[in-house]
Amino acid sequence: MLPNRNKLINGKRTQIVRVAILWEELLGWGSGKEYFPAILDGYKWKCGDVIYEISTSKIFDKDIINGLLTTSRFHVLLAPGGGVGDVEAIVKGSSIRKKTQKWKKNISDFIKDGGGYVGICGGSALITGLTTGNKRKTRTFLERRYDKSAIGVSCVTSYYNNLAFPLFYPFQNKYPEQIGATAYVFSYAPGETVDGARIFANGVPIDFKISKDNPIFSDFPMDTERIRWWGGPALIVPKKPDREVKVLARYPEKELSEDETTKIFAWKYSGGIHGLIFSVFKGLKFIKANKGSLRNLPLYSYFFAGDWKPSNKLIELNFSNKASMTAEIYPNKNNGRIILCTGHPQYMIWWGGKIEEVNNTGFKCIATGFHQWKQIVPLSKEAIDEFTHSWWIVRRMVAWAAKISDKDMPPIIKGQLTEKSKKILSSKIYWDGTILHQISNI
Repeated sequence: MLPNRNKLINGKRTQIVRVAILWEELLGWGSGKEYFPAILDGYKWKCGDVIYEISTSKIFDKDIINGLLTTSRFHVLLAPGGGVGDVEAIVKGSSIRKKTQKWKKNISDFIKDGGGYVGICGGSALITGLTTGNKRKTRTFLERRYDKSAIGVSCVTSYYNNLAFPLFYPFQNKYPEQIGATAYVFSYAPGETVDGARIFANGVPIDFKISKDNPIFSDFPMDTERIRWWGGPALIVPKKPDREVKVLARYPEKELSEDETTKIFAWKYSGGIHGLIFSVFKGLKFIKANKGSLRNLPLYSYFFAGDWKPSNKLIELNFSNKASMTAEIYPNKNNGRIILCTGHPQYMIWWGGKIEEVNNTGFKCIATGFHQWKQIVPLSKEAIDEFTHSWWIVRRMVAWAAKISDKDMPPIIKGQLTEKSKKILSSKIYWDGTILHQISNI
């Protein structure tokens, strides 16, 4: 049972699980953070004579630095990926300021004091060190930032064979494939279903292999579960960990680069310095036309820089059978819990189809996309099944991190919407045909 969280409502005992969601979205890059209050906030389930209810709050860097992340206020810290987890990893891995060190220490202390941590994709990379393939040291800007962002509380390590920004990698003319998993992050045009719907289909829906020797999946009837992957790392568990740690899910045996439906090729930037200069003017024009904010100029300039040309270099990840989800208990008397998940269970999935390279004629930039899902199976009515497919996993990860009894996990329920989730449904699935809408869903 959860300590000191009881309250009586209409004579029934209710236990509140308080979740702080890291909300520090920097540089204008989206994160999907708005999904988590829709999935979690106000969600209730009953086990025996106890009603559990999840309550979420936004928390920012200044709040953490000022000491507001404590186990007396919150039971779990949830870190989304993208513009939250990934950008925080870059920023915190670049800074040696006292505030950065205090931010790291306060998160570390929260876990050591018994708090829970749920890291989604970049939220996993944020608190872990990074190891790379071929027994080499981290070398690119991005690899080093991810490695240095580690907070020191997890025994798990993130893994990327290669990792670099598509636009700024200095060796991309000769080795464009060495940008690694970021090729699966920024470069999709909206996908197409068999019945002609244009949808946001970025990343890959992967059938992860599930381990059932844990409460999150122990009563799940299938051996695999489909979860959206969008460029997250693999996870490496040490051979002799200093704590209890379990692998909850693994990547498939077959590499994405060996599957005809999911393999992609690297593209090369060929615009030179002129392309970068012109992209700034394009960004300014775009902001003016869409009445946007100048704070997004760096991101828009990145998206509009061109031209790009396709290569014959395959993007290889080397993720075969590596861990994609882990659960660990910090080795002290408070037993803080850490769940790392390199997929995105908050996002919609889809069935069928394959990734194709877009037509390479005409001007190409990240905003227009290099790859595109085609021949996707038509979505269910209102896309509810696909949209909410793995939300139950998010709730169970939070419940486990909050130390809810193993027998009292939230139910495995799919295909249900709340009023909160309905508000974000249409804008996150169906493309309205504009570049602004496309960019907002990268």
